[in-house]
Amino acid sequence: MKTVVLLSGGIDSTVLLADRIDRGDHCLALTIDYGQTHNREIGAAQQVAAHYDVVWRLAPLTLGGSALTGQGEIPVGHAEHVDATYVPGRNIVMIAIAAAIAEQCGAAAVLFGANREDAAGYPDCRPKFISAIDAAVSLGTARGISVHAPFASLTKTNIVALGKHLGVPFDLTWSCYRGWSVPCGRCGACAANEQAGL
Repeated sequence: MKTVVLLSGGIDSTVLLADRIDRGDHCLALTIDYGQTHNREIGAAQQVAAHYDVVWRLAPLTLGGSALTGQGEIPVGHAEHVDATYVPGRNIVMIAIAAAIAEQCGAAAVLFGANREDAAGYPDCRPKFISAIDAAVSLGTARGISVHAPFASLTKTNIVALGKHLGVPFDLTWSCYRGWSVPCGRCGACAANEQAGL
């Protein structure tokens, strides 16, 4: 099956790409530059796509209203509720862009790496959202593009274990919310990675 995988350059989307390739999908990796305060994850996504020898596309977009786009401080620890790292409308807009690209390139589905732990802090990673956006995209595209979040019921620990099984090059990924030379070790992404054994 031909799929568009939203590839942030982080662990979840990289493992998702590796898993879909392992399952025999023909993948196009799509990264959205949504105005992140750093571009480390964009570079990581490009490296990951090159590692897996898949077509990589970068789409520009400007979003705001979040610590990840320069408005506010990045909080310490993993979000247990909506916090300053929530980017309003991010997945809605990114999935819509991915669906349009899927139509253009003949892909049947859009996949993104939402996981069970993301659901607490990000409304656009929750099961109800995933079902609703799948229905909306299917109805709003000529070929009925589907939207899937295959890791929605998995924890970060499950995803890391799958990635290790698949030989994912975790050293190419970037999940830290800050663009320093090394991960900060304090933000929600770093906390989740440490808890998952990375």
